[in-house]
Amino acid sequence: MSALSLPARKIGLVSLAILVSLGCFSSDSRAMNLSAYLTFYGFDDNDDGNPRHLGTNVISDAVIHPYANEDLGTFDQPGTMAADKHFLSPGTKVYVPSVQRYYVVEDTCAECTRDWRRKRPHIDLFVSGSGEKLAECEDRLTMEVAKIIVNPPRDLPVKQGSVCDEGAP
Repeated sequence: MSALSLPARKIGLVSLAILVSLGCFSSDSRAMNLSAYLTFYGFDDNDDGNPRHLGTNVISDAVIHPYANEDLGTFDQPGTMAADKHFLSPGTKVYVPSVQRYYVVEDTCAECTRDWRRKRPHIDLFVSGSGEKLAECEDRLTMEVAKIIVNPPRDLPVKQGSVCDEGAP
């Protein structure tokens, strides 16, 4: 017989269950450095699931925002990001050192899924703006290979303003 009484064992099991449910013992909470093809999208080239319905801020998996949003890019107010669900599941936080911003997976993109099937990790970051300036920014910031940090710590440097602002990487 165990040295702990039945009520003490129940309290211990309940405490353990709470810690597990909060992710205290999850290996997923550790930061991971990965590489991915990095692209950008905005209102003009976003769709609502139908590629013929461009010009929308609809997202497929709202977690923090009700619609696509660049937000502040901080740990607590990350921007919207798209990825294939087999690569990064909705709700996953990511930090992108090249733009010094945090993002959360809240959307999917057809190109990300096609690339994932070809064994090429791909993320698509939402940026504010529209028109020619948006297209120029998306093209300028696209990277064939970019470092990303999945489940990042909360204290990494954050660039203020839009990633498309002048002086952005």
